[in-house]
Amino acid sequence: MNAMAETNEMEKWILYSTCDEDSNSELEALSLSEEDEVLSVTGSGCRSLSLLVENPKRLTSVDYSPGQSHLLELKLAAIRALNYDKGLAFFGVDDCSDRWTIFNELKKDLTPRAAAYFERHRKAIESGVLFAGRHEQFYVRFAAPMLRLLYGRAFKRIFAADSLEEQRRIYASSVNGFLWRALVRYGFSDLTIKLILNDDKYKITNDVGPAGEYILERLDHTFNFHLAKDNHWLSLMINGRYLDRSALPHFLLEENYEAIRRSTTDVRVVTANMLDYIASLPDGSIDKFSLSDITSCITREEFYRLMSEVARTSRENAKLCYRNFLARYRVPNTMKPRMLRNGEMSDRLTRDDISFVYTLEVASVVA
Repeated sequence: MNAMAETNEMEKWILYSTCDEDSNSELEALSLSEEDEVLSVTGSGCRSLSLLVENPKRLTSVDYSPGQSHLLELKLAAIRALNYDKGLAFFGVDDCSDRWTIFNELKKDLTPRAAAYFERHRKAIESGVLFAGRHEQFYVRFAAPMLRLLYGRAFKRIFAADSLEEQRRIYASSVNGFLWRALVRYGFSDLTIKLILNDDKYKITNDVGPAGEYILERLDHTFNFHLAKDNHWLSLMINGRYLDRSALPHFLLEENYEAIRRSTTDVRVVTANMLDYIASLPDGSIDKFSLSDITSCITREEFYRLMSEVARTSRENAKLCYRNFLARYRVPNTMKPRMLRNGEMSDRLTRDDISFVYTLEVASVVA
């Protein structure tokens, strides 16, 4: 076995395969231009791909997991090579009987390491890679079937509701009772979240109290203020799939898919620890930072170091956006006046973001 094959054997299967974020929030926060050089956390690759809709000059997408880097390569190659209908079928949104044949046509556009990685996971390609991540499989195999059994008729009515008033009434009368609240409280404890993520790189700081109680409060918010039929992440959590093409992750909506195909952005996919990578960059080299849920992967001390590096590597009037899950990391006061938190936008995007478990933080870096 050669060295590359040995390395691939040790690479863990991807944790995230689709988007649990609302990219509309990042795009509003960052206000990208075609002259921008952007630094992004890769994750499932969906959010990084959504940034290409605005065709920035360069996008560098960084993740410590080789598998997540390979997935971004695969998604970008597929979007560039396949028309919209064929792309959705290959990813797993629509039925498809020849995904492995399509993958073999795409291999020439992948790095050898990425191609070898997915060759070892043929079953995931054939079943539709979009739902194959370890995180997504928890919902596809466990959460969604259980919810269909307990609340199938009620959720069918909720996802058919055309108004928030109707949705609120169904949620209050047919879902939001003792059993539902107990399932969420105990099903999303700190322990079960660690078991679902199953990744020792995660260092989740909990600043909000019991995780289940927090998620229950956020679910109450989303069922009362966001239409379920328009929410791709809620659909995957509850149905184990996307119900139709009108409620897909941002990068898979037809107009955005086509914009990504047309983009001329220089995309660089990097497998590295973000702190190490950003420390290697020269001063004043980045315009926009899309750092996702990085606060679930670093300690508070590491976060402060990261913010210092963001300030150092920022060009004049750079912008920063990141998400918190259970942590509540904010731009430290010691960074003022170099880095200024946009409290109004942070609060508004947190309220309106359809990926309801996160709070968003937006900041500007001034000269």
